[in-house]
Amino acid sequence: MFARGGPMMMLFLLNNPQVQQELKLTEEQRDKVSALSEQLREKFRGLGQELRGLSPEEREKRVQAVNEEVEKELAKVLKKEQLQRLRQIALQVEGLAALARPEIAKQVGLTEEQQRKIEEILREANEKRRALFQQGPPADRQAMFREMQKIREWVDEQIGKLLTEQQKKKWQELIGEPFKLEFRPFGGPRGQ
Repeated sequence: MFARGGPMMMLFLLNNPQVQQELKLTEEQRDKVSALSEQLREKFRGLGQELRGLSPEEREKRVQAVNEEVEKELAKVLKKEQLQRLRQIALQVEGLAALARPEIAKQVGLTEEQQRKIEEILREANEKRRALFQQGPPADRQAMFREMQKIREWVDEQIGKLLTEQQKKKWQELIGEPFKLEFRPFGGPRGQ
């Protein structure tokens, strides 16, 4: 799905200086990425509202069309190896939750039963996140960020338990070399 990752996640990541450095983007590519981001942001403004009015099947089709368009545009800006590395980084950022996406589940060779269990794990994680946010605005953004990280780690641990050794190996192939991306918790300054 749209919010879970894929091309939109890749576009978001491309605006991160660490990712740009890892991909060795040229000045021209950085300029094109910036323009592409603005162009697509404008084009898809209101997409969330549009998706809410669709049936699940229609929503999935619309999201797929958006993702295909974004991927096509990214392929015009990036070299093949840059796009491949960007896919790897996006999967690392998304974590094992990416296995809920049909195309990733297929590449790893998940069974229907594994996919069903992954959806259950993600539903439970969403409930945990909702409970955090229902407590109101966090007084301590760092603490909230740590709690969200704990939920992410729990998701990866639970999904990891479902995978066979062969599937774990395939996942490692998909994510490539580890990449450490520093996130600022909820927009706060680094190093706090």
